Amino acid sequence: MHYTSVEETAAPFVSCYLTLEPGKGSYDAVLEERASAVRSTLEKTVHADFDAAIHEIKTYLTEKLRPDAKGVAVFSRHMRAGGFFLPMQFAAPLPNWMAVYDVPNLFHLMALKDTYHRYIVLLATGAWVRILEVNLGAATIQAWTERPALRERVGREWTKEHYASHSRDRTSRFLKEQIDLLRHLMAEGKHTHLILAGDPKVTGELRGALPHALVSKLIDTIPAASRDAQDDVVTATLSAFVEWEEQDSQAIAARWVKGIRTQARAVAGVAASLEALRERRVDTLLLAQDAPPKRGWICAACSAIRIEREVPEVCPECGKKTVRLIDPMAELVRLAGQQDCPIEVVAHCDPLMALGGVGCLLRY
Repeated sequence: MHYTSVEETAAPFVSCYLTLEPGKGSYDAVLEERASAVRSTLEKTVHADFDAAIHEIKTYLTEKLRPDAKGVAVFSRHMRAGGFFLPMQFAAPLPNWMAVYDVPNLFHLMALKDTYHRYIVLLATGAWVRILEVNLGAATIQAWTERPALRERVGREWTKEHYASHSRDRTSRFLKEQIDLLRHLMAEGKHTHLILAGDPKVTGELRGALPHALVSKLIDTIPAASRDAQDDVVTATLSAFVEWEEQDSQAIAARWVKGIRTQARAVAGVAASLEALRERRVDTLLLAQDAPPKRGWICAACSAIRIEREVPEVCPECGKKTVRLIDPMAELVRLAGQQDCPIEVVAHCDPLMALGGVGCLLRY
């Protein structure tokens, strides 16, 4: 089941985000406090379902947390009412946040995804070359042979030595072999970003030998010694990647600002963005990092949506009593997720904030 298309029921759907970083307080105390506050706002008829969903979250946090996790997101709805339970752990921090709606609230998940894409690090010293995948801040030296599509190639196209190549012969043939492997792995994993790290002389040779297709994906080259711990190298690449991502985010925001000024394939505001998403005209959804919370409603009968604080008893469009409260920001993220539409979370963009914290670049 895809979490952007979860069936709606009357039972409360709990979206829970917690930080697990040291020094940020007890996550279980945060969960208890927030759950108590949310419960007091719910109808008594759904208290049992809500309590069951929270209990499932607590059980998971007690039994299943990994020691290296820095953030966790859990989406839970009680089984008796059309159950759903999806926990995710990350090696990157998340805010302490909980909300209850009819569907999952994915805003913070999409913000995390926007900041920490997967990328490839080619770590090279004078003795060996190693390829790492960094995913949401966690370095996982991929046992590439464990991936079904790649496992089939081992022994047929590539040898296992390709995955951690050791050689003191820095010949052009050796470099070509590593670059060919890198190209295959990036294509298999659909990675769009590359960082070179290691001995400057070796990375310089690799940089000069990269084909244009890989040069276009290279965002930084970081010096590192063979004695440096791998985690330290990855931390350095992560810092460089986040800085690059911020620059890329600002460039997208600048395109959006220009589009608004010239009425060229851009819209601003929650209502216009919702309409564009529902018409499948959106190329990129922009959300301000500090966008203010909003309230709205949707009609289940005619799909009318309004960004209003008050929810009418009947829909003014069709006259039916099928109106329910929504979080407009969550609805934007849900629709974008269903359409695989890129979401750019933008920090420090005054025009975007002035226009409600939401905007879209439209397709040509």
